[in-house]
Amino acid sequence: MIAALILGAAGVLTFRLFFLRAARVPTGAMLNTIIPGDHVFIYKLLGQPNRGDVVTFQRSAGSETLISRIIGLPGETIQVQGKLVYINGRILDEQRVVAKEIGRGYDPLTEVSSEGRGPYRVFYTRHAPDSDGEFGVATPFQIPDNSYFLLGDNRDNSEDSRYHGAVPRELIWGKASVIYYSVKEPLQDEVRWDRMFEKVQ
Repeated sequence: MIAALILGAAGVLTFRLFFLRAARVPTGAMLNTIIPGDHVFIYKLLGQPNRGDVVTFQRSAGSETLISRIIGLPGETIQVQGKLVYINGRILDEQRVVAKEIGRGYDPLTEVSSEGRGPYRVFYTRHAPDSDGEFGVATPFQIPDNSYFLLGDNRDNSEDSRYHGAVPRELIWGKASVIYYSVKEPLQDEVRWDRMFEKVQ
């Protein structure tokens, strides 16, 4: 009995160390999918990620961990023009939401209108300028082999692959699964009960 308990505890610890992480999201780059103060479970991604996956990654080995959505796959050509993303010359299916601009970015964006269809939602503020990013903005960008083009869901307020280039697979660690806890930033004195156990999509 004791041996079984020890083995079980060791298995849980091993899984926790190598296959599961918990992270607090401090920025608004993924609004409204993930908002500042959300705490998210991240599962280690085995194999190749899919378009639409929300993943954690680093821009270089040893740098800070970030979170964004995979939009472009290895070998594809991508271009971002205004609210439209083109993959190999075709418009990518996304639900595009126009929202009011907010100041500090601690709360969800307030929706004004929406257009398009797709498996996930991305947000734009009404008066935000076009991105001045370097990659896949002015001209189409071909994504290198074994690399991925990542964009934040808060498209007008995210320093993503448009600015820093595609992310190699080895720098992508895991996939966001569920919001297990959420507090209102920056004081963290109010629990957002409505976001508890919400699946990240």
